[in-house]
Amino acid sequence: MTPSERYFSKVGAVAAISGLVIYGVSAYLHPWTPPHHTHEAFSDYAVESYWAVYHLGELLGILLMAAAIIALAFRLRRDVAGVWATLGGAAMMVCAGVYAIFAAVDGVALGVMVDRWAAADPEQQELLYETAFAVRQIEGGLFSIQWFMFGIAAGLFAGAFFASAESVVRLNWFSGMGWLSAVASIGALSFAIVQAHGYSDMSMAFQTGLIPGVIWVVAVGVFLYRHPEHIDTSDEVTHQADDKHRHDPAS
Repeated sequence: MTPSERYFSKVGAVAAISGLVIYGVSAYLHPWTPPHHTHEAFSDYAVESYWAVYHLGELLGILLMAAAIIALAFRLRRDVAGVWATLGGAAMMVCAGVYAIFAAVDGVALGVMVDRWAAADPEQQELLYETAFAVRQIEGGLFSIQWFMFGIAAGLFAGAFFASAESVVRLNWFSGMGWLSAVASIGALSFAIVQAHGYSDMSMAFQTGLIPGVIWVVAVGVFLYRHPEHIDTSDEVTHQADDKHRHDPAS
């Protein structure tokens, strides 16, 4: 229990909620045309003056949420839970890195290509359209990998929470967060697998599976605010007694 642990947790709580709000507002302002309705989507993007700004806002939101997950990994760093939490934090950093590339492709490269397509002469538009379409497919692949890594991270944190809980069936903060992490992981991985085949009506439908991930980020913020530092209680176990017993020559 250290002042830095409490402070890091409080910062993480603020980062989780503020990141989610910034991402949500940026996504709301983003044109809503389904990405697989390519021609209509490109036409909407071409008249959008703040295309890059929306994507930078989304990236900022993702980075803040990733910072919250790192704070969570620090909070759960002890003993067996710490192994899972450290791996989960690393997976979330990969997720944030992939999203940064996604933002560069979607928010910068695709925007430039769509602008060129819209301004081109009719004889050039077909080639530029196909080029922009290719950029869109790269974007879709990155989107799949991003959520795949998010799902892995959430699944690893499920292990961390379950390792910290006295019982996975007796409901408390740690077991509850473990089950929520597991559900968020399944939803994100399911979407990632479908999205790996490209944008489609099915992948849009599977985006509902990402809702548990949003709830999970909110819950992480609340958890860090309510439990900012480790306290030895019956709810949170560290297995220190078991380790001591195994290494005690008299036992």
